This record gives sequence, C-alpha cells and structure tokens, in this order.
Amino acid sequence: MSGVRQYKPGRGLVANSIALLATSQITTLLGFLFWTVCARLASPSTIGMTNTVFSAISLVAVLTATGFQPFLTRVLPGADPEERSGLCGTALVVSIVVSGVAGVAGSLLLPVRIHSAVGTGWLVGLVGVGAVSSAVLLVLNAALLGVRRADFSMLANVLGSLLRLVVVAALLVGIVATMSDAAAAHTILAVWVASLMVSIGLAGWLLVRATPGFRYRYGRVWLSRLRRGLAWDHLAMVAGQMPVLVLPILASAIFPPALVGYATIAMLIAGAFFAVSALVSNALLAHCADRPEHLRTEAGRAVRLICALLLPPLVITCLLAPKVLGLFGAGYADYSTLLILLLVATLPNTLTDLALASLRVQRRLVVVAAITVAGSAITTGGAVLLWMQVPQWGITGAGVSALASAVIIATTLCVILFYRKVRAASAGTIDGSPALVAGEAPVVAAPLAEVSLVSPVTTFAQPADQSSPENTVRSGHV
Repeated sequence: MSGVRQYKPGRGLVANSIALLATSQITTLLGFLFWTVCARLASPSTIGMTNTVFSAISLVAVLTATGFQPFLTRVLPGADPEERSGLCGTALVVSIVVSGVAGVAGSLLLPVRIHSAVGTGWLVGLVGVGAVSSAVLLVLNAALLGVRRADFSMLANVLGSLLRLVVVAALLVGIVATMSDAAAAHTILAVWVASLMVSIGLAGWLLVRATPGFRYRYGRVWLSRLRRGLAWDHLAMVAGQMPVLVLPILASAIFPPALVGYATIAMLIAGAFFAVSALVSNALLAHCADRPEHLRTEAGRAVRLICALLLPPLVITCLLAPKVLGLFGAGYADYSTLLILLLVATLPNTLTDLALASLRVQRRLVVVAAITVAGSAITTGGAVLLWMQVPQWGITGAGVSALASAVIIATTLCVILFYRKVRAASAGTIDGSPALVAGEAPVVAAPLAEVSLVSPVTTFAQPADQSSPENTVRSGHV
C-alpha cells in the first residue's frame, strides 16, 4: 500500500497558503455581506437565533469530524491512490453516520428559548442535516489539502458562499416585510444548509479529479487505521475550536439574543485575522508531512508570509474598529473594544499555530493535544467566569479571556524554547530535534518539556535555508 507515487505531488507551500487564505478571506467577505443583508433586513433577535443554531451545527460537526482535518492532511501526502481512496471514503462514511445521530440529539439540547422561537421540528431537521453537511465538507476540505490541491477546496467553498448570499438576499428583500422573526430564521437556516450541499457536490467531484485512480471506498482495514491514528488529532481539534463554538451557546443562556448578535459580528471579523496564521500553518503541515527535513526552511517562509499578510490590515482594523462595526448598524459599533481585544490576540496566537504545525509534522500529537486543551480551558472558563463575576464588562469579557489565553500559551512555549536552547547549548548540539536532522519523524509523542519547538519559532530570528527548492506561486481550509 505504500508503493511509488504515480501522481503529481500537488501545489507547494506558498500556492496552498494563498489558496487557503483566499478561501478564508473570500468566504469571510461573502459572509460579511450575507450578515450585512440579514442584519439590515432582519431583527437583531433573528440574527442571534440563527447564529445560535449555526453554532450548534458547527459544534456537532467539530465533535464528530474535525479530527479528520489534521489527520488526512498529515497522512494523505505520503499515501498512494489506494490508501487515499480507502481513508477518504471511510472517513466520509464515519462522519455521515456519527454527525447525523449527534445532530438530531444535539438539536434537542438547545436552550428552551431557541426551541420556542424557531420550533422543535425545524431545529431537529435543520441541525441534523446541517451537521451532516458541515461534517462531510470538513472531511472533503481536509482531503483536498492532503493531496495539496487547496485551490479545488477554494472553488467549492466560494461557490457555496456566493450562492447563499444571492439566494438569501433575494428571499429577504422580496418578502421580509411579511416575515415573522421565526420565518426569517427558517429562511436563513434553510438557505445556509442548501449551500453546504452544493459545496459538497463540487468538492467531492474535484477530489476525484485531484488523484488519478481515486475511488471512494470503505473497508474495515481503513476503519482500523482511522481508529488507531485519529484520537489525539480529534482531541486537539475539538479543544482548539471549542471556545468559538461553545461561547455563543453559553452566551445565549446569559445575555439577550440581540447582544449575542452584536458580539457575533465582532467575532466574525476577528475570525478573518485568526485564519491567516492558522491556514498558513495548515499548508505548512501538508507541505512537510512526508518530508520533515524541509520543516525548518518552510517554517521560515511561513513566518514571513504571515507577517506580510497579517500585520498591516490588523493595525488598520484596530484603529478603525468602531467604523468597521458601524457598517453593520449603529448598535454594533458599541462593541469595538471586544473586536480590538480579539484582534490583538491574533499576534501571540500566530506563534502557537506555527508551533502546533511543527509538532504535528514531528508526530508529537500528545503535546499538540495538551497545548490546545489548556488554551481552550483558559479561554472558555475565563469568559464564563468574567461574565458571572465581572458583569459590568458584559460580553466583552470573552475578548479579555481570549487575549489572556493566547498570551499565556505563547509565553509558555517561549519558555520551553528557551529551556531547550539552553540545554542544547550545554550539551554541545545545535538543534534539539534529531528527527529533523535525520529526515524522519518520530512516531511516539514526547513529554512537553522534551519537545523541540526550534523549527517554527527560531525562524523569527534566523534567515531560512535558501538551499531548499523554492515553491513559488499559485495554486483550502479551516
């Protein structure tokens, strides 16, 4: 099943990074337009209700399928068409079954006020189908990145986002005057789920095209391999995404729907900035998964790309935060402090994203899980604690918690790096990661204090090795 590759290796680091970032930014822009239309034509209560349901759908997809993202990205680059067919096909079957059951069950656990506003029957159907669609799209996006064709993922996701914007705008503009809040919520949710299905159809077809000889297959041998290799990836991904998915649901039980709607827009804007380091790090993982000896050089290129893309718009958006939020309505501008706190948190978060990608290449999956669980606990627990103990801060407490979590985790990683460099210097070695020198990745996770983070982190101070072949332009997600 290992065999000699009979296919082209796909796009390089820069090309896949650009495709992933283009996917994120274009879909985010279309999402801004989507929510602008909804915010202008529907009430803040409708926005709060629909966002809570979207969060529930995404939460179910994360709990059931998000582990496939780093797993497929890590294993598909070194796999032949037979392995790719079996792993992707089995991952899709598992994600459909598990997310469908979990979606129906999860819809019944939403707050009573959401059931009253939207309707239990609607919730069960929309959350169930939406969870399956979201989970399948997660798997397909990960598979396309794993075969290093993030540009195909971009096509599928952008088409779905554009379709939902056009359709929901036409429906709301035409009949919004006669719609109740519940009917408007039903329309927005149904259009969203339908657009996911369109993206799934296109992404599935493009995945077949990306790998000659690829066929969707299911088998026990592949299920066994998933079971053995998926656990730590799944734990890390669930923990990493939990704050974004859980906090809106918890907030809906504490704050009025309108307040949740205001905060939702701030988090959507900040999400576009968080995506820069996260997506470039994903491309770094796909690029180096089967060739870890290139990690040091490619991490340097990733750092420079992130700095160039993130810093200028970050500064501008912080300075113009009230005006940016004001585009969605007068009430949204009052929450510019929350937006600024979230934007500043992207800076230390960049260090963490690069470190996690490096650790995944080195197969240090236990350490990745430990870091993400700690960060998630600080962010989620801190937000709820501030909401309960410092009520005068209101929902802005979530921004304080996010910034504190990012700083704590990044500082801890820097301390570990310093400890490793001091110990390596005293031992007379240059790099504490023998796996990178030997060109092979260790398969056993090491304790946190034993992990070398030199590859992604020291590139801030050292120029990249220019002897490595350049992977220039063009050719995604999270």
